[in-house]
Amino acid sequence: MTTLEDARRRWLAERTQFEAFGDDIVGRLREGLRKEGIWSEASSRAKDIDSLIRKLIKKPHYTYDSLGDKCGTRVIVRYKSEIEPVLRMAERLFECGVPDNKVDLLPHDKVGYLSTHVDVTLYASDPKAKSYPPARFRAELQVRTLAQHLWSEMSHDTVYKNDETLICLPIPLKRRVFLLAGTIEIADNEFDRLNEEMPNVPEVEILKALERHYYKLTTRRADQDISLRTIKWLYPLYRLELPKLKARLEEFWGEYASELQTVYEDAEHDDSRRSAFLFQPEALMVYDLLRRKEWETRQAWTDHNYPEKELERLANAFGISFDT
Repeated sequence: MTTLEDARRRWLAERTQFEAFGDDIVGRLREGLRKEGIWSEASSRAKDIDSLIRKLIKKPHYTYDSLGDKCGTRVIVRYKSEIEPVLRMAERLFECGVPDNKVDLLPHDKVGYLSTHVDVTLYASDPKAKSYPPARFRAELQVRTLAQHLWSEMSHDTVYKNDETLICLPIPLKRRVFLLAGTIEIADNEFDRLNEEMPNVPEVEILKALERHYYKLTTRRADQDISLRTIKWLYPLYRLELPKLKARLEEFWGEYASELQTVYEDAEHDDSRRSAFLFQPEALMVYDLLRRKEWETRQAWTDHNYPEKELERLANAFGISFDT
């Protein structure tokens, strides 16, 4: 049987390997999420030595070898409807255990911590399986929304993390805890519904169509107000009905995806000449329009009091010069 001192010694020797394993897992997740066009924040962390020892003290039925979350990875998405696609993607990338959806553990009349956890290891056929043998190296993947993450972070260092710590609280305080957790869960559900039920406004539909490709290029979040305002006057330049415009944007992506990936990778490392509009989804529309209707696009840009120099920087990033 492994003693706590043995566990301490082994973890101090192995933690660096688990950090590298977590970095590899999260790198694959980020690449997969980028290809899916889902905005997310992905991170990994190996347990600190004191955290690992405390876990073994609190849960003595675990041994050093059976402790499954020595390395943790986390993916945070915007909407509940994006959790399932992330889990399906993880199943393609890794050997996955059975997902543990915390909401399934709550009685129908209770609210609280919500997240989906699943253990992941490399497939035996994976080229890196020799470096990270599945029998030893596994990580706990947590997938949650921004709202779920808020509850998790705020409850982390408080007495309302779980039912055991709630028992000692007076009833009025318990009620406030449940009301707060319920409010966050309602907000999470409503954000998801609002995203699905947004009115049939052309600029909103166009923005959603653009975001599916924009987030394949970057995880940088844009200014949505500017996006909607800009798309509203870019849209008429196409002189296409909405379904045909969306088809045109799909065609544009298929033709220029590789080139765009290079542009955005370069821009991540050099912001000295970068347009303030590059990390906006509508930049893809601007590129398409500059190629097809340069002068009309430039005129509309200045007519709407946008800085001409920013458009030129954007054009230059896409390999278009205004000098000629």
